[in-house]
Amino acid sequence: MRSYLSVLDFNEDETREILDSAARLKAERKSGKLHPYLKDTHIALYFEKPSVRTRTSFTVGIHELGGHLVELGTLNTKIGTGEHIEDFASVIGRYIHLLVARVFDHPSLLDMSKMAGVPVINALSDDSHPCQALADYMTIKEEFFDFKDVVLTFIGDGNNVANSLILCGALLEVEVRI
Repeated sequence: MRSYLSVLDFNEDETREILDSAARLKAERKSGKLHPYLKDTHIALYFEKPSVRTRTSFTVGIHELGGHLVELGTLNTKIGTGEHIEDFASVIGRYIHLLVARVFDHPSLLDMSKMAGVPVINALSDDSHPCQALADYMTIKEEFFDFKDVVLTFIGDGNNVANSLILCGALLEVEVRI
């Protein structure tokens, strides 16, 4: 496993495989079939920013795939009040197999990735929101079956979501308009 901090951390083929696997797992979940792919795996969720959908989707997904969840954040760690993000990542990485982080500053993710010794997934940073982009492209694929002749239009601020949609669109050869 490797970190997923940006849409560009995986190539086109890998991204398409992620989308295909997610669609298959979603269909199987609807029919009541769950897979213990994360059995005996400890995954930490570290959230500096509040979230309902992202936290819930990761929590339920980890649970349904058989993983064990450790929830962390600014309220139950000492990050920013005596503990540096690098120290936190170095220590927590000894106990877990994967770290999912939703942070304000993208450099914090880079530091976590360097120090944790385990893969880190970006659940949102000020630069990017790659998991949201994957979810959006999965929805497009469900509606249109492929990306041929699709034009994605994003209306809103040029932000982390827009950045990830643009990069993922370039990877999947989708025209993106902001």
